[in-house]
Amino acid sequence: MSAKSEVSLGPQGRAPTPPAFHRRPLLARIGIWLADHDPGGIDSTRALHLGIALVILILTGAATAQMFAPGMILTFPLMAGTAALTLVSFTPAASRRTEARSMARLFLVSAAFLVLLALVGPGEGPDNALLQKLLLVPLSACALILRRYGMSGQFLGLALIVVATVGTIVAPTRAQAAMLLLAFCQGSAVVAALRLSPWRPSAVAAYVQSTIDVQAAVAAYLREMSEAVRSGTPFTDDAARTIERLRARVWNALGNALAEDPGARSDFEALRARFYRLRVAVQLLAGCIPKSTPDGPDWRSPFAAACDHIARRLEAIDVRDVHSEEHFERALRLLREQAFAPELPPADRFALMRALTAFDRLTLVVNGIETAETQPFPPPHPPADEPPPAPKPIPLLERAADGSRRLSAPLKVACQGLVATGITTALDVGLHLSHAYWATMTVMFVIGNSVGETYVRVRYRVVGTLIGVIAGIVVFLIVGDTVWLLALLCMVAQVISLITARDRYDVASAAMGFYVVLGLHILDGLGTSGMLARIYETAIGALVALAVSYVVLPVYVIDQFRPEVLGILRRCRDALASWWPHPGQATSAAPQALAVRQLGTRLPQLDAEQAFRHSAGDAANVVSTLDVLTTYLALIEDISARLNGMACAPEMVAVVEAARSRSLTAFAVVLGEGGAGGLAAAAPAVEAAVSTALKLADDPKVKEILPLVADYLAYSDALLRPLRELRAAITDETPWQKERTLAASQEPMRAT
Repeated sequence: MSAKSEVSLGPQGRAPTPPAFHRRPLLARIGIWLADHDPGGIDSTRALHLGIALVILILTGAATAQMFAPGMILTFPLMAGTAALTLVSFTPAASRRTEARSMARLFLVSAAFLVLLALVGPGEGPDNALLQKLLLVPLSACALILRRYGMSGQFLGLALIVVATVGTIVAPTRAQAAMLLLAFCQGSAVVAALRLSPWRPSAVAAYVQSTIDVQAAVAAYLREMSEAVRSGTPFTDDAARTIERLRARVWNALGNALAEDPGARSDFEALRARFYRLRVAVQLLAGCIPKSTPDGPDWRSPFAAACDHIARRLEAIDVRDVHSEEHFERALRLLREQAFAPELPPADRFALMRALTAFDRLTLVVNGIETAETQPFPPPHPPADEPPPAPKPIPLLERAADGSRRLSAPLKVACQGLVATGITTALDVGLHLSHAYWATMTVMFVIGNSVGETYVRVRYRVVGTLIGVIAGIVVFLIVGDTVWLLALLCMVAQVISLITARDRYDVASAAMGFYVVLGLHILDGLGTSGMLARIYETAIGALVALAVSYVVLPVYVIDQFRPEVLGILRRCRDALASWWPHPGQATSAAPQALAVRQLGTRLPQLDAEQAFRHSAGDAANVVSTLDVLTTYLALIEDISARLNGMACAPEMVAVVEAARSRSLTAFAVVLGEGGAGGLAAAAPAVEAAVSTALKLADDPKVKEILPLVADYLAYSDALLRPLRELRAAITDETPWQKERTLAASQEPMRAT
């Protein structure tokens, strides 16, 4: 087994640019996108199961309808397909047991609505149809309130809306509604049999493969670095682009693996932290390449030889070459001699000292990878005494800072849905829209958990629907009434919508608009005018949802952004305070990298809220700065752990303690807990400790430790810049101004 990396910095500490996909053919770009966003084909397999289920249900549903309800030859398979679409779309890939529970919940909620539909019987008369439309208003509010139970509750609400949409389209009599319930049972049984079968890929194996891909990319990166060092040419960050692209693949694979085997979370997280350090160490090694003149001592050959050795280890992790190990040790000895050679400029000597610690760190990490790959993954665990407690639902009312009670975010969103669906239903009754349920259903799909999320969804939904409907009209005009071909295209569009729903909502919306208009044409002969109605009625629902989200009890995600940033900083500070030379149990900073990534997923919503004068400013710069901060903390954590196991002279301990104290004081200043005066005195204290330690540089014991201490000082000093930037962003009256923030990184911290 093997596992690798996530977050990325270029060789000089900057984020590498994304790879140039525009040079590749379209199919190759699609393949790369699927490999990165759907590693192991987990979602592609779900889409395949959906396609197979739809084919089976079209055939069996038509046969069942022919036997029991000849007048429902189209609507019966439609509801059976809706069951398959609902259970697959709203049941995320996980273990079979977890998926079975999710499917059971979705089935019970949907079946309960179909029972209600049978009682109402909208096809019995105009009054019944009106009652069905009015029921959509409280139903929408109920579906939105379910979001207080997290993603599982949100999926339940969406499933309820999808089934309600189809029920509204069909408008069955009571007898027909009973048949629709039978069709839903048939569709659920077929898709459950497919999804719970043993023939499906393993998410854990996909995670392992994605980490192997990163391991190969890191080896290629080291090979290019070795070539550049030998030839004396500048080393660019082109090779880092592949590592950066694979970052998303590893994160997506990790999420699927955690869903499949939640009991192994600690093992997955441990591997993530290990390969996080591998990626950081190998990329920051490029910043340790000296810039000496060609006439200086020959440090290039041992440097390149060490890079080649680490690359070989990564390329054949299970092969131990004794001669290669000897060459590597010889290269490090030569490199150590050059690091203390007086002929080199001080800056180059310092760079080589850092390179020595980087190679040592890489060796330790690769040894850990080798150990992990020779054992089963994840390792066997004893059965847990008690299952982990389920997350508590968000209360409907929450207590404010002043002690008063106020509506929670899910209840505010439910009120927004109630108002918005009431408006679209009133428009339907008053203006007699062609397909008014489209507007109501659009409200349900685009209302997010904040104003920013609603705006992003509205934009993608409207544009995607416009493109999808126009594509559907073009296909309809070309293909005509070739039903089997139209049905095949609808299934392909459903598969595309399922695969892209998580990362490309615009593409998913276009595919949805495409298969909806063609599906309605197959069912009831919807023409081009009805297809165009899909566009403007979707736009009506989207605009109503956006307006209501902005006016009625608005929820802004930026209100949660600043507290989350401060919380991450406090946890980072507490982790740093627990590391050597502080005695006691050390707390890892690795979980904060995941917290920063989750914060970054909301950047589109934060940017969108600026259009409503609720500025998030340059939130992307803040998240990027936090990413850099956690990267340097991971390096400091690694060095602290290594120093903890060594016999350090008191002078070396004093240097580390002075640098650590300076960093902790900087955190205190950023968090508004004072300490600016202590920070001003920290720099001379560090310089004095370093001056005392350098007097012992000729001591053989100190020589072994000095490169590590030099690395600690370098990263501790580098830590101050992101902290200065974050302090300017947090204390600014108009937060997240990029220019002011970057300027603040060059200035010392002062008390406000």
